[in-house]
Amino acid sequence: MPDNAADEELRKLRAITGIHYSIGPSLDLVDICRISIRGLVATINCDASAILQIEKKKLKILAERGFTARFGKIETISNLPAIQHILDTKEPIFSADATGSLASGCTPRGHTVGSLICSPIIIKDTVRGFIHVSSAERNAFSLESREFIGLLARELSIAMERSFLYSSALDIAIRDGLTGCYNRRKFDVDIVAEIAAAKQRNDSASLLMLDIFWFKKYNDYHGHPRGDVLLKQLVSLLRFNTRPFDKTYRYGGEEFAILLLDADKKVAAMVAQRLRDTVWQEKFEGAEASQPENRITVSIGVASYPEDSKNATELIASADSALYQAKKTP
Repeated sequence: MPDNAADEELRKLRAITGIHYSIGPSLDLVDICRISIRGLVATINCDASAILQIEKKKLKILAERGFTARFGKIETISNLPAIQHILDTKEPIFSADATGSLASGCTPRGHTVGSLICSPIIIKDTVRGFIHVSSAERNAFSLESREFIGLLARELSIAMERSFLYSSALDIAIRDGLTGCYNRRKFDVDIVAEIAAAKQRNDSASLLMLDIFWFKKYNDYHGHPRGDVLLKQLVSLLRFNTRPFDKTYRYGGEEFAILLLDADKKVAAMVAQRLRDTVWQEKFEGAEASQPENRITVSIGVASYPEDSKNATELIASADSALYQAKKTP
């Protein structure tokens, strides 16, 4: 251990510099936080540490050492009452004796710690996360330790903002600008990857190709702005009526694709029928005035791997052929 405070401060500054260069140009949020936690525990002696992200009052552990084992799974801010204080004040909480103090609210009820540092990660004047460091011992953290955590929080705010900007740009590149579902570019990448994964797992994957009957008639009658509203409403229905890990894509125009993971043809056919029924029952404004059946209807082609295809190209062709057949019988 260093013999004096100056040596201790120098050691921690070197540690921050090391973390900075280890993060480098990384844009992966989890990697950034794992690198930071490794540097933290190598520098500060503690029983539990974590970097947590705050989003819509939900908590997500991005990286941790000893935190989950000690405190369990934490998902909401209500589990950690003092976090609201940090959100309001944007100030860190430090306690050399956390028992009965405000700092005790930085751990779940029923858990106690001796010493604690809880420092906000602030991006554009908003608390987006925080660093938790705690010890069972009282007076475990020096002034230099507190300053180190403050420096680390500032380092993380820069790296995390860069990661968020990259994720936002990437999200724009892979999503349809109108409906918010994935776009054709994302579909072309995903279907190859998902079939390869299914092949490796010796599992199934299915593809639904969906088209709206008489969509041009709806557009011509009501105008394109109303048609855009219909497409967005339809995508909301599709996403609500499929599993969270299934993926919906705008394939082109009024045609959509849905990748059903770990689903054989029997399951896919059931999903397709449910979606047809759901769309049939949904009220789309203006449909009664313009559509032949006074409502919006869809046709869906179903194909599965490995039953109908050996690869992604064949799966798309099979689903497209099935869609063509479905269009013949509205």
